[in-house]
Amino acid sequence: MGIGGFLASQAERDHYRYLRKATAARVLRSCDGEMEREVYAVLGPVGVDERLSRQVARCLREVEVDSGGDGAALAGMSGEEGGGLRWAKDVGLSAFLLKFGECLEEVPARRMYISAFTIGMGYLLGGLIPLLPYFFEPVAHIALIYSCLLTGAILLIFGAIKARITGAAGRGVGGYVWGAVSTLLVGGAAAAAAYGLVKVMET
Repeated sequence: MGIGGFLASQAERDHYRYLRKATAARVLRSCDGEMEREVYAVLGPVGVDERLSRQVARCLREVEVDSGGDGAALAGMSGEEGGGLRWAKDVGLSAFLLKFGECLEEVPARRMYISAFTIGMGYLLGGLIPLLPYFFEPVAHIALIYSCLLTGAILLIFGAIKARITGAAGRGVGGYVWGAVSTLLVGGAAAAAAYGLVKVMET
């Protein structure tokens, strides 16, 4: 599962890089009017008028053309000269269309490893915790009861922590309770479905 998370992030990064090259080529070969319409399609819905949108499109296109389609190189030059955009990895119309038009950003390399680690550890712990009672209780049906109780407690704790992290706990105690109970219900339903499926297959 960890490898799957790594490959998924890697595929997302490769897809972004492909779209970045394709978008840069399209920007360089397209007419000004077409690019202005695309920029206005992004900025118009948030309240930017068409005249100002055209100015933004022309400015971004000039940056794109001056950098030869490589906004990152221009960003480095700007940083060396003490100008702005020092914080930007990519500048120009291609970066704008990808980030605000397609809602895409390049996946950092560290994210692939973090994704692999978190997904792998999640599956490891998620599979290990319900099995712990079976290591200490020789009677299977009693161990099953302990396993259900332990897993339920873990789901409640996890749900409360999730509510805290995601901000759902902002409603007070009710937010924590809802986060804990909803997580328990979802996890319990999944476990019950798996148990029922095994029972059906055994009959």
